[in-house]
Amino acid sequence: MKTLPERQRLILKEIVDRYIRLREPVSSRMILEDYGLEVSSATVRNDMNDLEALGYIEKPYSSSGRIPTHAGYRYFVDWLLDLSELGKPDRLEIIEAYETQQLDVEQTIRQTAFLLGNMTGCAGFVVPPRPEGTCLERVVLFRVAPKLTFLMIVSDIGIVEHGYVPLDEDLSQDEIAGIMELINRTLRGTNLADVRSLTLDDEPEGWYERPVRQAMLVLGRLLAHRLQRSVQFEGLLNLTESLQEVIPDRAMHYFTHLHHAAQDHTAFIDAVTEIRDGREGLVASVGDFPLEGLEQFSVISCDFRPHSGVLGIVGPLWMDYGRALSTTSYLANRLESLLSPSHLRTVEDKL
Repeated sequence: MKTLPERQRLILKEIVDRYIRLREPVSSRMILEDYGLEVSSATVRNDMNDLEALGYIEKPYSSSGRIPTHAGYRYFVDWLLDLSELGKPDRLEIIEAYETQQLDVEQTIRQTAFLLGNMTGCAGFVVPPRPEGTCLERVVLFRVAPKLTFLMIVSDIGIVEHGYVPLDEDLSQDEIAGIMELINRTLRGTNLADVRSLTLDDEPEGWYERPVRQAMLVLGRLLAHRLQRSVQFEGLLNLTESLQEVIPDRAMHYFTHLHHAAQDHTAFIDAVTEIRDGREGLVASVGDFPLEGLEQFSVISCDFRPHSGVLGIVGPLWMDYGRALSTTSYLANRLESLLSPSHLRTVEDKL
């Protein structure tokens, strides 16, 4: 971040903050009224001219005040990165929203994306932990009806999939428990990708029995779905009003591109990976997210453990960056805590 004189930093931050709140160009008179600076209006205008020459602000038309440029937003975000902290009421809202969550990873991720979007007025996204790093903790198999059992796959971060297993013959719960014990004894601690490969290709001793093979077939099928890495998006429609307010003539154009980005999971994950460039913690892409048509958007992201998950928000350049940064950081910490092995053990004790 380029070093600016103290007064120019103050003026730039005020211009960005005021424009985000009011969506109107900022004049030197407004800045003098807000801060009571012991300088003349001409001095403030000169500072604004310098900021304009440096590319941080611009005039939307000749006789107006100034509005931030991409570079101005970026300077403002860099300053906020070290100051982001969510207020206590918002933290309590998040904790309460997670109270009903237990082990279901997909449900928890969906809830997190919803909270990101709802609390910022932007679009929230979560890229789940990398499946190739996730290991099988155990499977749960129990009888629900004659010739029908229910299979639940629990990984080291929680429940990842579940489904029904039809059987050719009716088995007692003791017989089903024996099948479950065999699978867990053989596969516990195995990478999920290897579990899927094993269920399709190999036949460990004892797996020749038809009920076991039926259970393993469903296990492999469920994991095939889970191993396709995807992105959970929530709150895309939150952005329509903001876009129509600021750029009404181009709102549909940009929203269409954003919707396409949300549908192309592979391209979006690759773009997030590119902007993060191996960095940990909060990373802000301000108007330079590497997907076509998103130059009017910023992407705030944060990684979480285990297994290299990423979450964040997509919002317009003029969004509330302080709230976006603090919400993203806090939710990343909360989700990391929920997916930790210690939390998994705590919840399992209650089952």
